Amino acid sequence: MIKTQSKDNERRSFKRIKIPGAQVRYKKSRGLTVLKNYSSVDNILNVSKSGISFHMPEDAKFGESVQMRITFPDGNDLNLKGRVRWQKPLNGSEQTIGVLFDPFGSKKQYNPMKALDYLRNLKDQAISQPFRFEEE
Repeated sequence: MIKTQSKDNERRSFKRIKIPGAQVRYKKSRGLTVLKNYSSVDNILNVSKSGISFHMPEDAKFGESVQMRITFPDGNDLNLKGRVRWQKPLNGSEQTIGVLFDPFGSKKQYNPMKALDYLRNLKDQAISQPFRFEEE
């Protein structure tokens, strides 16, 4: 796997794509427990087979565990687990976060392999590759 570096020094292992209409609901871990209810729906900024970026209206800490229910315009839903890898403050307490998906595999603690297969084929729904976050 080759990591690429763009002109703004952003390193990526995989190209991120923007999919209009793709949405996410999430819940974060609090210690050893996971909050019962998912958040309200938010649009996905970009996604790849290794992670996802979206706005979160609350504080997220590096390494914090996140469970996500991702809905795509083609009607497919994915339930995935991951960890916060970066955050960028927006207005007030809202922020943009990047979540790295947990490993994929056949055991219960892993994200399902079917989800990885689906993510590998996302390019068919994309309108732009790669998506670049613009500085203000």
